[in-house]
Amino acid sequence: YADISFGREGTPAIRTAIMQVPAASDNATARHFVHPVQEATARVVFPMPTWAQQRCRLATHGCSGHGECTASGTCLCHEGWSGTLCAQMLQKTPPEADEDSGLLALASVLASMIASSMLLLAMWRICSCRYRLERSLFQRLSRAVAQEDHRKIASTRHQLALCCWNPRKIDDAVRSIRRRQSEESGISLAYLLSKEFLELAQRRTGSEDPTFYELADAFFLREQGIGACGVCPRDGKLGCSFVDTLPPKYRQEATHFLSWLWGYTVSTVRDTLRAWLDTQEGTRAEDVFLFMCFFV
Repeated sequence: YADISFGREGTPAIRTAIMQVPAASDNATARHFVHPVQEATARVVFPMPTWAQQRCRLATHGCSGHGECTASGTCLCHEGWSGTLCAQMLQKTPPEADEDSGLLALASVLASMIASSMLLLAMWRICSCRYRLERSLFQRLSRAVAQEDHRKIASTRHQLALCCWNPRKIDDAVRSIRRRQSEESGISLAYLLSKEFLELAQRRTGSEDPTFYELADAFFLREQGIGACGVCPRDGKLGCSFVDTLPPKYRQEATHFLSWLWGYTVSTVRDTLRAWLDTQEGTRAEDVFLFMCFFV
């Protein structure tokens, strides 16, 4: 269909154009070209929706069902609702009293409205306090699961039980947290640059400087593949990703997205990442977690 050629490392020798479409809750008509960089009309946004928007949807239960989470992670309430969680219904202006209803009927209606408003306000405060407590405990549980701190997990489970969470609801929450963290995880730059990773790659492949195609065969396709005996937190089935086998310090929420090719050698990737890190003043390798398709 076309005269397409490929470079030595498998890169197509054609010009490509990449357009990013916004999330559904954003301006659906705002489409921007993000590649090639010289002609881009906007910078690429990753992930889409953003981590903050995804966390907002989970933590606020979709803004209490009365709003939309923005890219910055805050709630934009629907008409008639307000508050940080869109849980507060705005009071509608009562219709004008019938001129013939008299002052007594009007006073009765106003008194009833005031009493109802006070009751609703008291109930809202109680629910709001409980919701904030549960949200705080859920965030604490998320941190404990990410760090695999079993003592804190057990302690937080007990506190959630005191908030009338039954064991099944707590187990479902833990599974949901593990699944989300696995899907959003990136591999530590410090690990990729470590002697530990280099020796693992060389030992598995028997090569001094293997490509990632060779690593894929040695890591995953042979007997006793990495992650083959682990349970995947995403679907609960046997076989998990490479990043899920690493200790917490080497897998955290991805901070950067890396576009690359499996035809690169280990040394090429490590040298390039090290050179990039040298240009990032004040950035430590331990604070960078890469979303790389090979590992996640």
